[in-house]
Amino acid sequence: MASVSSPSFASAQAIAEVMLHIGHIADSMGYSHGLKPSQWTALRYFASANPSQRTVSSFADFHATTRGAASQTVEVLVGKGLLTRVPVPEDRRVIHLHPTPMALDLLQHDPMKRFAAVIASLPDEERFSLADALSQVLRGLLESRQVA
Repeated sequence: MASVSSPSFASAQAIAEVMLHIGHIADSMGYSHGLKPSQWTALRYFASANPSQRTVSSFADFHATTRGAASQTVEVLVGKGLLTRVPVPEDRRVIHLHPTPMALDLLQHDPMKRFAAVIASLPDEERFSLADALSQVLRGLLESRQVA
């Protein structure tokens, strides 16, 4: 591997490849406790989202996926006893999804915590720079998706 100070290491292509590799490693960590990475993402979402945003549609928008794919993920989590459906009395068309106590317990073993621990070990200045740079990359990717 090229040294950090070499120009080839800082090329856009090299950085994109490192980011892709990190994504693959993080994704593979998500196959744990009988769940897939997308199911962990859904659990995290429904455990932290504002209660009014705990819908399949809101999750699909957040996860940048189709309503159908989000619905399938939710179905699996409901079947595993990790999410419950709660009808909204004011609007019978709306169903909110809430994590069960079992889901909240499972989230204590979230594989993302290992990933976050590595990031937390970075010096503050590097962590803030990384957060800023990744936010810019994410915004750019989201903007390019809307144009395409």
